[in-house]
Amino acid sequence: MIVVDGRTDEEKLFELLASGAEETALDFKATLDLSGRATKDSVEFAKDAISMGNLPGGGYIVVGVDDQGAPSHDQPSIGAEQFDSATLRAKVTRYVEAPVQIVSQPHEVDGRTVVVIYVAPNPDRLPVPTSSIGQYAKGNGKMETVFSEGEVLIREGTSNVRLRYAHWHGLLERFRESIKAEARSDADELIRRVVEGFRAGRTAYSPSVPLDPGMDDETLVEALIALFESGSTVRVQRFLNDAGLRAGAGEPEVRDERLRALNRIALIACQAVLYRKDDVYRLAIAALERAYNARLLTANSVPWVGNDAARAQHYLDVLVRVLAIGGLAVRREAWELLPDLSNRAVKEGGYEWPSWLRHAVTMASRANLLQDTDGRSRGGQALSLARALVAESPALRPDYGPDTILPRADALAHDDWLLNSLCEFDLWWCILALASRPESREAAAYYPSCAAFHQWRSQPTLTYIATEPDVRRAAFGSTTDQVIADAMFAVVMTAVGQSHQYGGWWEGFANDPQVAEYLKAHATGHIS
Repeated sequence: MIVVDGRTDEEKLFELLASGAEETALDFKATLDLSGRATKDSVEFAKDAISMGNLPGGGYIVVGVDDQGAPSHDQPSIGAEQFDSATLRAKVTRYVEAPVQIVSQPHEVDGRTVVVIYVAPNPDRLPVPTSSIGQYAKGNGKMETVFSEGEVLIREGTSNVRLRYAHWHGLLERFRESIKAEARSDADELIRRVVEGFRAGRTAYSPSVPLDPGMDDETLVEALIALFESGSTVRVQRFLNDAGLRAGAGEPEVRDERLRALNRIALIACQAVLYRKDDVYRLAIAALERAYNARLLTANSVPWVGNDAARAQHYLDVLVRVLAIGGLAVRREAWELLPDLSNRAVKEGGYEWPSWLRHAVTMASRANLLQDTDGRSRGGQALSLARALVAESPALRPDYGPDTILPRADALAHDDWLLNSLCEFDLWWCILALASRPESREAAAYYPSCAAFHQWRSQPTLTYIATEPDVRRAAFGSTTDQVIADAMFAVVMTAVGQSHQYGGWWEGFANDPQVAEYLKAHATGHIS
């Protein structure tokens, strides 16, 4: 499973290549020559792009690699100038009347130019038919028709096919969601006005501010703030208890209902972090844990939980929201809140995992949700999922206003605050988990998904731990420096090794003398 988040940076390229195979939202091309206007490659590319754009979240086309994602050195070289975003959009817009959103970026992989192309879905949320015939001249002088006017092209597996009746449900899902949102907006507007009245002091009954699972994010945030200001959190507690039950209930096919409940809990946790309502924060994390544990395989499990893929998807859904909360806690420097996210043990199948986050990554990998065709874990995809979720949900990044312009997903900067804070938290939880149980087997305690990204995205975590005693005390409590230093060393060395599955962007401690000095002073025999 790949994460379609619109990014086209180098780290994203290696994440896509690591999948090792094509899938519905990912197409590998060994080479393409788009220099002609109506050549075979140009028309076929237009067909690929139109099909990708009709997926709910769009998709990726990677040019310059074989079917396994390895650089195709045996094929003609790629002319990067042909893959400018505007040029690609022009290749497609001649065949459709709807807006076309394509972003591309070239990279060098093992001496070969490789281009990542992201095709976004139609912003109107409607399927896009072709507006003209797509054909090219064959060598015998005859014309080859690739698609005809009025066809709706869509991806099915790894192929581009014409629309059939069976496709309509999925194709219209985004449009139906927009209709539901419009229908809900009037009710939310009324609730917002009521809440504004409470907050303006026009009533003495602020504790009666309503909380409803169907509220949109903005309305729920306003209601929460009113309850926080009133000093009454009874309704929040009841709401969290109900959401925790709903987030862990139901059959596999009603995942959407569970996701809505998980998002409600995560939103409350993030608001609690922002306003430092630590009691509400801990209730929200407990609700997430309750939802997580509802799917654990136990002697009393309901029959369907034997479905490993469904259970693993549930664990991954919770993991992504914990990562989002952790990234916010890091940005707010709320170090004392981090152990609640990391140090929650899980017992399943007669085995105890020191951290639910390690358990989630492992189960998702075993279910092929986070691994490549060689069976190696690709936990970096979890961080990409978290970034995509937070980017789409302003309520999960309340430290930045809803109108804040996010870093461009197609060209992530060195200081991308969203991805960097997620990577920092990922390193934090690994070190916390191992330090909390230094006697446990290291491999079972943590997994640094941040190894899929450049080390400098996670580096502030090491610097804080090594140089700020108050930070260590807040996060680790009475844990000794020796245990902390040993955990740091083990996690970072694992990340260095894991990074070679990607771009090899981790170097350890060589570039940070302060961290190296801390390890030399406290770690047991690792640093000389």
